[in-house]
Amino acid sequence: MGYKVIAKLDQIIEGKIHSFSTRNFDIALVNRNGSIYAFEDVCSHDGGNISDGVLDGEKVICPRHFAEFDIVSGQPLCMPATKAIEVFPVRILDGMVEVLLEEN
Repeated sequence: MGYKVIAKLDQIIEGKIHSFSTRNFDIALVNRNGSIYAFEDVCSHDGGNISDGVLDGEKVICPRHFAEFDIVSGQPLCMPATKAIEVFPVRILDGMVEVLLEEN
């Protein structure tokens, strides 16, 4: 387990969902009011990527069945999702966004 460099900070544009792949995870990064949030880019309802969805404040809306998730806690906010998505700790080091991941 350790922090992995995912992107340059200046790549993460405010209000847009950015998707990145690591060895074990698809990660979505969001810049919300200058804070960077990272969550697994997989809808807990149907397993599809949620990075193609819409960001509305601190929630992401899945593009297929409109499940909503809190980007800070990962908690589902409405049906059809009933299970949280995984969120990851983020740190900024030397202009790089690093995410704490368990990877082999």
